[in-house]
Amino acid sequence: MTIYMLPGSTAPHENDLNDSDKRNLLDHFETTNYEIVVDGSGIDWEKIDEVEVVVASRDKGPSGWFIRNIYFGGQERYHVGVYSGRNELVLPNLSLPAARYVVRIIAYYLRNRVKYHGPTDFIATVED
Repeated sequence: MTIYMLPGSTAPHENDLNDSDKRNLLDHFETTNYEIVVDGSGIDWEKIDEVEVVVASRDKGPSGWFIRNIYFGGQERYHVGVYSGRNELVLPNLSLPAARYVVRIIAYYLRNRVKYHGPTDFIATVED
């Protein structure tokens, strides 16, 4: 069974993001009508094959505890990956609202069927 993202009919709003998330995305993430850009590298919308969202893993030792509880305030973090053939763009360590925003903006700009792996409540999907 393969799960595909359904295109979004409206773009998500940045209102759901806190100032830190907005700054982070502004520094690392951009969308245009033609492509998605992460840290200066882009993939054309029609060339995206897959989008994946995973929980950011953390070391079980003291350093992992420090990063998870002190640096990120005990909140779960997510990596969002966008894949096209051998090319990949990854936005690491996003908050839940930021990861949802990124996935929903990708769905809004999609032009083709794109495989999706990740939390089911982020976007509308269809199984094939």
